[in-house]
Amino acid sequence: MKKGKRWYTPSSLKLKWALAAGSAIFLAFFLFSFFQYHAISKWMIDEEENNFSRVLDEITVFFKQRDPNIELNDIYDSKDLMKQIAEKDQTIRILGRKGEQVLEIKGETDPSFYMPFQPVRDKTVKLIESDGKKILIGHSPILSRQFDGYVEIIQPLSRYEKIMKNLFWMMTITGGAALLLSVLLGYLMARSFIRPLNKLSEAMRSTERGGFQERVENTNTHDEISELSQIFNKMMSEIEMSFRQQQQFVEDASHELRTPIQVLEGHLALLNRWGKKDPSILEESLQVSLKELDRVKRLVDELLVLSRADREMTNYENSRVNIKSSADKIIRDFTFLHKGYVFQLKNEIEQNADAFILKRHLEQVLVILLDNAVKYSEPYTSIEVWLSEHAEHLVLEVRDEGIGIPEEDLKKVFDRFYRVDKARSREKGGYGLGLAIASKLIHNYGGTIQAIKNKPAGTIIRVSLKKANGNDEGV
Repeated sequence: MKKGKRWYTPSSLKLKWALAAGSAIFLAFFLFSFFQYHAISKWMIDEEENNFSRVLDEITVFFKQRDPNIELNDIYDSKDLMKQIAEKDQTIRILGRKGEQVLEIKGETDPSFYMPFQPVRDKTVKLIESDGKKILIGHSPILSRQFDGYVEIIQPLSRYEKIMKNLFWMMTITGGAALLLSVLLGYLMARSFIRPLNKLSEAMRSTERGGFQERVENTNTHDEISELSQIFNKMMSEIEMSFRQQQQFVEDASHELRTPIQVLEGHLALLNRWGKKDPSILEESLQVSLKELDRVKRLVDELLVLSRADREMTNYENSRVNIKSSADKIIRDFTFLHKGYVFQLKNEIEQNADAFILKRHLEQVLVILLDNAVKYSEPYTSIEVWLSEHAEHLVLEVRDEGIGIPEEDLKKVFDRFYRVDKARSREKGGYGLGLAIASKLIHNYGGTIQAIKNKPAGTIIRVSLKKANGNDEGV
């Protein structure tokens, strides 16, 4: 019952599709039948008129070829010949000058109507309608010395009307059958076409009930519905990945915030109990609390930067920066700040090579990469920045000689809160967000970033950026 009700609901796409297909097919069939019916009707009437006119001409010519002194007896004697000339459903009358009937040859169909006599000078053929029936009436004059009169032929179009009636009912029945068949076929086709949509709808309901794991079976039909299913599956995969990342992000952030909050809570409790009377406890607790508060502040700042990088997407069509100039500036700053390290720039690109990225974002990425290199390298080691050019991309590499990254962790270092050496990261004040921020910024511009082992020791972070178009304006 519910299934039938759902089938008949006006909002059913299957019903709409079936009715639309049936209506379109029926309309096309109706127009074709309409024009065909009227074309056949006209053709048959023309044929009837031609045959009718031929019989009238033959009888008129017959009397003209006889002796000019035709008498009534001659007319009576021609009765058998006129029967042979006439069609079986034609009535032939010979009329006098004033319209009086001289001779009548009745056909199989006797016309039961009255039409007043009208004299004519030439042959005339008329199509009239009486009591819903079409009738042909023709007149032609007979002129001789002994007799002046007229030939009158009357022919009801019974055969035409019978054929047209049968044709009408045949087209009506065929049209009705075509309508039902087209609606049925339209419904079956709609059900077949909409089946993937039903699966998509069911997958959405399952997603609503149970999460983002549900996927739609790929039909491989290479049509719009198959493309929609693929888009849905891709979207669900991205949403699931985003949800997991967000969940992991919340868990990691909670974990990172738990330690400083516990430290703050412990020292505040200590202050509450003993700090008011013991200046040494007061001083120590205040210093630790300020230090932990500074850690929380830096963590929140990095989270805000990462959140901004997630949202700050993108219409930087005119973004361009001279990659060598920015690298020079950041290296000079780090050389001044970290005098115990050796910073070198190795340039293999043209002087005017520009990258497709905002200047502030490129400098932010460089600061993150060089800061990581300093954190995980020993003093007096070398940190190199290599610039090279490959086809349509500019490549920037930061190479250090530090502790390096295990092979299995190379792809994980760009995840949020991921740290290879947690103890050292905490000691240096890192939270595992720097490379995640850099990765997000680079991907916003269609670039790539990857971590590679350096030999004999250390890590290479390779960034590939698109070249800026020649008509772009600097930023």
